[in-house]
Amino acid sequence: MKKLLIACSAMLLTLGASAQVHFGIGAGAGTTGIALDASFTLGKYVGVRGGVDIMPQIKVKTDINLGTKEASANMAQLTAKAQEINAAYKQYHPGAGDVIDLSNPIFNNKLPEKMDVEGKLKNTTGHVLVDLYPGGGSFHFTLGAYFGPDEIVSVYNKEDGFLSPITQWNEAVRNPDPSYASYIAGQEMIGAKIGKYFFTPDPADKGNVEANIKVKGFRPYVGLGFGRAVPKKRIGCQFDLGVQFWGKPEIVAPTYENGSYQKQKIEEGGVEGDGGAAIKTVSKIAVYPVLNFRLVGRIF
Repeated sequence: MKKLLIACSAMLLTLGASAQVHFGIGAGAGTTGIALDASFTLGKYVGVRGGVDIMPQIKVKTDINLGTKEASANMAQLTAKAQEINAAYKQYHPGAGDVIDLSNPIFNNKLPEKMDVEGKLKNTTGHVLVDLYPGGGSFHFTLGAYFGPDEIVSVYNKEDGFLSPITQWNEAVRNPDPSYASYIAGQEMIGAKIGKYFFTPDPADKGNVEANIKVKGFRPYVGLGFGRAVPKKRIGCQFDLGVQFWGKPEIVAPTYENGSYQKQKIEEGGVEGDGGAAIKTVSKIAVYPVLNFRLVGRIF
């Protein structure tokens, strides 16, 4: 595809030396969002477009239950244990209140049982497209590329720092202070168990978690359509149908495995039920369909 784009660029330079050039602007909408671009034509057979496709940020909200990896205790039991540790700490450090000083953790009197999460689509892209008109009319083939973020969907906790108490509990389980080591011994870390994966916040993320769907930022495009990049009259329209090649999507989420925090690729076989089916479907969508309609105007 890159060699083909280079060849097209060389052809444009050759044609540009002899062809009459016309300029125009366009605006439209479709599966890539709201499109705004500028364009020019080199004679009857070649048109070039460059611009931006603004995708509205669609948000979806839900909640996720929190618990331990092996479900050995529910969150009400863990809250009671945290209160017990707080009380024990007061005996070791009179006047310290409910603050346990282990890299500045705080055991809340009530640990959260659910986490409100928000999913956001962010797929605003730029594009450079070359239209080829075989007969010099309106029908065209199009080659080019879209450029956008590699993380097109983000799923994260709505309230900033919401999971700080969970992070502090987990770090206390991993590295208990001698003042309360006997009380927290045998306790499990807290997170969300989905299939074989255990999602939990990394302390470096300051009480936040984020999972992403990732694709390629550089996305070659091929398509066809009707209408000229710069109309022969003052106003015209252009219709496009094609695909962006953005590669096989990956779902990446924060997990705790084998004694360390990491951003892990989620495999379709690791999650059962509807979640596994959704992951399987998403991971097979290696192209993004493009269907756009634009109004175009000729400047000169």
